[in-house]
Amino acid sequence: ALPTVVVGLFVYAMISRQGPFGGLGLLYSVPGIALAQTILVLPIVVSLTATAVESADRRLKMTLYTLGARGGQIVLTTLGEVRFAVLAAAVTAYGRAISEVGISMMIGGNIKWHTRTITTAIALETGKGDFAMGISLGMVLLLIAFFINWMLLVLRRHSQHGF
Repeated sequence: ALPTVVVGLFVYAMISRQGPFGGLGLLYSVPGIALAQTILVLPIVVSLTATAVESADRRLKMTLYTLGARGGQIVLTTLGEVRFAVLAAAVTAYGRAISEVGISMMIGGNIKWHTRTITTAIALETGKGDFAMGISLGMVLLLIAFFINWMLLVLRRHSQHGF
């Protein structure tokens, strides 16, 4: 896991006007926020996926190798065997990204109708003293998170039953 503020500062330095990628116009934009969020969650996805792949049954890999499979075929088949762990890694990363405030404010600027996210709106509204709006937005965020987790559960159940 990477410290949020450090990721935000790094991405800000890279995409600001004086930065090496300043000409791309990513600062104060949704793609800029997405880039920073991706950098933030990538280590989580990589480490959890690598752990899942390493814990896969070695007999599967040996059988695939014996049957003539090579590199990419072995990797794809192994990923298929640990697909629920990979999905769990993706959902974990999603949970980290959806709850992020700092990067969204640093990179996006919290610009109304442009780069304001639910989390930055919650911070803004509670900062203004409008706790009812902050709580309402928080409930929307929770509903989104519950829906994503429910979809993962449904997908997993259907896959286990062969539907």
